[in-house]
Amino acid sequence: MRRTILSEEEIQTICSMIGRQLSSRYRFSDEPPVAICVMNGAIPFASDLLKNVNIPIIIDYIQLSTYRNSESNGNVIINKDISTNLQNRDVIIIEDIVDSGISLNFLTDYIFKKYRPKSIVSVSLISRISKRKVSVKIDYLGKEIDEDSFLVGYGLDYKKMFRNERYVFVPSQEEIEEWDKLVKE
Repeated sequence: MRRTILSEEEIQTICSMIGRQLSSRYRFSDEPPVAICVMNGAIPFASDLLKNVNIPIIIDYIQLSTYRNSESNGNVIINKDISTNLQNRDVIIIEDIVDSGISLNFLTDYIFKKYRPKSIVSVSLISRISKRKVSVKIDYLGKEIDEDSFLVGYGLDYKKMFRNERYVFVPSQEEIEEWDKLVKE
């Protein structure tokens, strides 16, 4: 039986809270901040979060790869880069989950060195400290968890499926076995 980690209601509460905090932080900025959504996983979270930001904001995307066969190999590859000029801009990195910290650490360093923004803050729906390999700062966090269970839903996938679920859950072994029959990698 699947076990809920974050319900739809909890997620919407997190989006509302962080949206208000970001709105307050950047209310008097000279230029709109640029939100960078880390694809594909953060798309649902970024969409709901940014609906709760009530100031002008620019949205862009970056797509990274670090996972092979559900394990991070530590090497970060940029599949799709940012298209907005970030020089001297306030940048908000939006992640679905921070596990090892390798991707967020890489991305923060990459944006800082390549684009020279005015500031960078990070937002993540979930932080899983039990998997942390490098120390990273998450400025706005929805929920911190300790467990190592595989998480699915609301952007988090199993073999590229189930990102469209409205909540985050731990699937049952029976579900995983059924899903494995659907997709052969």
